[in-house]
Amino acid sequence: MKKKNKENNKILLRKNISQEYRWDVKSLYDSIDNWENDFLKAEKLRNELIKYKDSFLLDDKSFLQCLLLKDEVSKIMQNLLTYAHMRKDEDNQNEKYQSIYYRSTNLLTKIEDNIAFIQPGILSLKYKTLREWINKNNKLKLYKHYIEDIYRKKSHILRPNEEKIIAQAGEMAMVPENTYDLLSNADLRFPKVKDKEGNIITISQSNFVSLLRNRDRQLRKKVYKKYYQPYKQHRNTFAALLGGNLKKDRFFSHTRKYRNSLEAALFEDNIPVSVYDNLLRIVHENIELLHNYIMIKKDYLNLKKLHMYDMYVPLTEKTVQIDYLDAQDIVIKSLSPMGNEYQSIVKKGFNEKWIDVYENRGKTSGAYSTGSYQSKPFILMNYHGTIEDVYTLSHELGHSLHSYYTNKRQPFIYSNYPIFLAEIASTTNEVLLTNYLLNKAASQNDKLIILNHFLEQFRTTLFRQTMFAEYEKILHEYEASSGSITAEWCSEKYSDLIRCYYGENVIIDDEIKLEWARIPHFYYNYYVYQYATGFAAAIAFSRMILADGNKATEKYLEFLSKGSSDYPIDILKKSGIDMTKVNPISEAIKLFSELLTQLKK
Repeated sequence: MKKKNKENNKILLRKNISQEYRWDVKSLYDSIDNWENDFLKAEKLRNELIKYKDSFLLDDKSFLQCLLLKDEVSKIMQNLLTYAHMRKDEDNQNEKYQSIYYRSTNLLTKIEDNIAFIQPGILSLKYKTLREWINKNNKLKLYKHYIEDIYRKKSHILRPNEEKIIAQAGEMAMVPENTYDLLSNADLRFPKVKDKEGNIITISQSNFVSLLRNRDRQLRKKVYKKYYQPYKQHRNTFAALLGGNLKKDRFFSHTRKYRNSLEAALFEDNIPVSVYDNLLRIVHENIELLHNYIMIKKDYLNLKKLHMYDMYVPLTEKTVQIDYLDAQDIVIKSLSPMGNEYQSIVKKGFNEKWIDVYENRGKTSGAYSTGSYQSKPFILMNYHGTIEDVYTLSHELGHSLHSYYTNKRQPFIYSNYPIFLAEIASTTNEVLLTNYLLNKAASQNDKLIILNHFLEQFRTTLFRQTMFAEYEKILHEYEASSGSITAEWCSEKYSDLIRCYYGENVIIDDEIKLEWARIPHFYYNYYVYQYATGFAAAIAFSRMILADGNKATEKYLEFLSKGSSDYPIDILKKSGIDMTKVNPISEAIKLFSELLTQLKK
């Protein structure tokens, strides 16, 4: 392996990160002045859009022009928001970029307010009239699925003036999430710890989990306890923010005449609630497998009891440090089953600087893929050179390739693929990476490293995200019945779930009871279950690709190209995967059991 790059050794200021490791955000706007020009253009176009309110239903031509103008404004808005949030996430302490981010979200709220007349207006027409317009005007055929989906939601779309109020509430509704984001990523200050060699380590959001993988148990314990100190100090604030977000979700779901927030969240993409319930049920029925894995880990590490700060420790003392350039090569080779075209696009991403690689002070933690219809599919990372970081790189490239194929092959109106499908491409990449690394492993110890990582993926994605999904359901149901939550209640219920999922071999530390406060996904309204369902679908796709070769790959690339041109359940069914059945979840758990057997050997 090559020597680790210096950017990995400490948390640097943004200005000290080499340009070659920063994403090419200037390809979107090369200056704030150009961003401001588009901001003014969006303002102008939204004023033009308002003029269609009383005329867009006169005939098919006016109707089409209104929809086209809406899409044009939305494209510009995507560019503005993408640039602003990328700049903000580079350094959350930079007030200039915070300013343009909040200006762009404010403008988005105004635009959503201005276009609030469109859906109620469409529903005011007889579908027979719209069908005649579509048959008469070829350019309107593009919007057929869009129009049909609006009619599906008819009972949940309000009168124009009511929709206007809902749109105006959008900016206010984002306050809990935005405040949580700033508190967690910009304002919290984490303590420092000293390792055995006397090195001073600053704990951060980005290095927390990697520090918990350290073999030094005393260091893990110190990191773990100190990391949660700021959350303990601000636990009531975190509970208040989470409670406010739950109330926001309940307000919108009830206002739109859904029975609850879960139904509202799943109805948006036409997902049956049974899919959610099936996931919780099948995982609970097989929870003993997770308990068995925990027991193996406890015994292998020679511990009487596991604490939660032991959970991320690998089963082998051997570790690898992987230079970022080596990671690129590994990922490219692992994706060979996808074919030359797919690999060439990945190489293009590396060469064109899609990726913001290293951590810097104030940078948003974790990793994600982002972008607009007209931009590159960018990736934010905080690369530290671990095997987990290589998996993260592969994961986010899956997202970006999904966006790349969709944007190339779908019109703008269908370019935003639904969240239910969003985690499939990323996890498919990871499974192929695991297959490649296992085949290339030079020793039993190397295989143990990869098996350990993949089993951890099952633990953290299929099981842990399902636990999060169950906790989210508990949160929403309790808030709906009682009207409020407290930090003490949140911690108590979270502790109960930890005991259920991890079993009797794990000590429930006081710190883990506060983990709910550090999970941003609880602000995304029933988002997390899709990590687990996506993981199961990805297992199915990857096994098809490895077994059937080119034919399965072609079908998979077709899946990547569908965007939101159909409902996600139907897109998957056409690819041979039926998520309304329990089979994909059961088959993924079966694979976990098989890997567990390999690990025991």
